[in-house]
Amino acid sequence: MDPRAVTTLKLAAWALVFFFAFIFGSKHYKKHARKEALVTEMRTVVSDASFYRSLTPKDAHATFLKSIALIDEAKSLGVEPPVFFDLVFERESGKSKLGTDYDDYPARERLARETLLRGYQHAGQFALLGKPENRAMLAKGELPDGDPKPAIAHIIDPGVSPGLEKIVPNLELRPVKAAAAAEPTDLEVAAAKNLATELCSANVIEYKAEKRIVDHYLKRGETKAE
Repeated sequence: MDPRAVTTLKLAAWALVFFFAFIFGSKHYKKHARKEALVTEMRTVVSDASFYRSLTPKDAHATFLKSIALIDEAKSLGVEPPVFFDLVFERESGKSKLGTDYDDYPARERLARETLLRGYQHAGQFALLGKPENRAMLAKGELPDGDPKPAIAHIIDPGVSPGLEKIVPNLELRPVKAAAAAEPTDLEVAAAKNLATELCSANVIEYKAEKRIVDHYLKRGETKAE
């Protein structure tokens, strides 16, 4: 074979190798850059004052749903939700597991982790995850239809402590019928009392407000027991 032809073939082969390496490297870089962007965005969300005091209930709902979309996109890129929050809070990656007790973490970190991991788990139970169209709606702060149909509910009734309808940690997804129920279940009462304590520990509400909330739910529990 003509030496010049051999040289040309070698050059062409190397060109293909470099081309595919460039494509692979570019995709890897874009994926890594997107992961970093998601971490930065979530870090901004959980550190912003509006996470604990939005201007309106609608703003709080939008922040809650957008956060679920961030977690879902990170999961699609190979970052498990607990690891994602380790990155957000700059902790050693891989130490947290879903369902872990975060008692030794600062109160506001516990609130953010537990609120949003719970929201993400519930979104999965309502079949809101995994579909690009659903993630796009969540990212816009809109709640997609699920199975069963979900609604955003309050853990602590804002009627007991006005203003709690504007904080993200007081939100969770429930079936529409459950969200509309007049009487909270025993589990919901326990969750409300626990959240009041956590909000007080995080300096979101004062001790007097915590006591008022806890006393309210204690009385409701006593009434149900009679």
